[in-house]
Parts: sequence; structure tokens; C-alpha cells
Amino acid sequence: MNNDVTNKPKVEEEVSLEGLDAKEMWKVLYNKELNCKKNILEYISITKVLKQRNVTSEQIQDTYNLIYNSIEEMGSAIKTNTIMYLKNQLKSQLGKLVKEKDPKPVNYFIEFFKEAYPANFRKKDFTWVLMDINKISDEQIWTTLTYINRWSLKDKNNKLDENQKRDTLKMVELLINRNNIKYVNQVKSLEKLLNVLNIKIVAFNDRFKVKNK
Repeated sequence: MNNDVTNKPKVEEEVSLEGLDAKEMWKVLYNKELNCKKNILEYISITKVLKQRNVTSEQIQDTYNLIYNSIEEMGSAIKTNTIMYLKNQLKSQLGKLVKEKDPKPVNYFIEFFKEAYPANFRKKDFTWVLMDINKISDEQIWTTLTYINRWSLKDKNNKLDENQKRDTLKMVELLINRNNIKYVNQVKSLEKLLNVLNIKIVAFNDRFKVKNK
């Protein structure tokens, strides 16, 4: 009698995934925390079975989102290059099977940031910001704000919607809170943008803050 355990089918080959959500499939197929590079890569490799199994496109998208969000949650603990590598591995494995490859919410300031830095002016630090907005430098915020200001002046039809205003205001507040006097004074000069956002920059306890007009 052959008791060789190597002949035992893999768990992903012996259970049904029908009707399971992304977390339920993860528990069946892997059930290890997706909180480190090693585990993320292992689970990405395992998800290749979804290509041959009777699962829906929604199940695949949800699995993609689960892994993507797990990578995002590790953002402060791993290098930017590692985040990019993991996301590229995920896209390589399941990208052709999903509609939404970047499921995190749109940041409208980042959309302007992309326009403010054309392809031939993008350096490594540009990619770092796309991976983690907290990596953005004062100069990058300022460059994007000046782009938005010019965009608003260029055409009377160029008007920020509420989502764009919200995300832009957050970055103005971030820049002002960093208290670099050079950029504080420069932001004060963006009259059009400050009017659109209905804010002003005021001195407060030896620092500066953003205040509604």
C-alpha cells in the first residue's frame, strides 16, 4: 500500500469554490495572513487556480481587490519598490481577468499630479507618490497646486468639482501644516485657487493654518 502523502491532491483541487466570497476562498485556498511579501506572493501564485475553476468574474475581481488592499495596508512597513513589485505580480496573474486593476478610491489631487508631471518629467519619486501619497514632497505639492491654479485660469469652463476641491484642500492643508515658510508664502500667491477653495492662509501661534473665508 502506497502511503506517500505527495500523492494527495492539493486543497485547491479538492474543494468547491462555488458561491464563496473572496475571504472565504482565501480561507479555503491559503488561510495565512496576507501581511508580508512572502505570503502575498504565495497566495498570488495559488490564485492561478481561479483561471481553471468554475468561479465568476465577480469572485476573481473580489479576490484581486482583497490582495491589492492587503498590499496597500503594508504600505508603511515595506519599501515602495516592493509595493510596486507585488502589484505587478498580482496584475500579471489576474490582471487580464479583471476590469478594475487599481481598486483604491480615486484621489483627484493625484489625477492633477499626473498631469502636472508629463511622462518625460517623471522621476523615481513620482512613482513613490503614486504608491503612497504620504511620500509627496513640498515641491511636488506646490508644482501640482500651481498646475491646478493655471488650469482654473485657462478656461472659464475649467471648474473644480466638489471631489476635486476636497482632495486639493487636503493637500493645501498638508503643505501649510509642514510650515515651510517658502511654500506658505507661495501658496498665498495662488489667488485664483484660494478663491475657488474659499480659504485663506493665516498666522496662528508662530505657525500658519488654513481658514475658511
